[in-house]
Amino acid sequence: MKRIILVLSLFVVFSSCEKETTTPANPTTGTPNTPVTPTPPVAEAATNFTLTSDTEAKVNLSDYKGKVVVLFFFGNGCTSCKATSPSIQSTFGTTYDSKKFQIIGLDTWDGNLASVQAFKKSSNLTFPLLLNASSVAKTFSTTYDRLVVIDKEGFIRFKGNQLAGNDLNGAKKVVDDYVNK
Repeated sequence: MKRIILVLSLFVVFSSCEKETTTPANPTTGTPNTPVTPTPPVAEAATNFTLTSDTEAKVNLSDYKGKVVVLFFFGNGCTSCKATSPSIQSTFGTTYDSKKFQIIGLDTWDGNLASVQAFKKSSNLTFPLLLNASSVAKTFSTTYDRLVVIDKEGFIRFKGNQLAGNDLNGAKKVVDDYVNK
């Protein structure tokens, strides 16, 4: 039993770790390697989904066609998700016109209504949180603690490949580029 707990603990720790890529050193100047973040994929059509929200309403991604949408994939018990949530709220929650923009949280840990509502309350979030989103994360080829930006026509313009807190600036730039188009 202890061995199983150890293996699961290590999995959780390492699943949050990101592999860093580097560029080769400049052979002329000998400049050291610098970290490079791979370019997120763009222009992939977002797959529609329907999930139940923390207020028990049905939410369809297609309901937001004509708006830029940020999807925040989170785990209802994920400590880094909870720590990042206030930054996500302040970066996106009140910055944009609600006629042009929407942020939605998706619980990839498939928690029950009470656990998702507790996550929302402890994080002081005002945007909708959707339950049972592990299948949506799989469809979007992502995991918890990630951001995805979808343009007004329903195309993915940013798919975070780092923890959401590390991708905030990149996602915000994409939102800024598309919200007024």
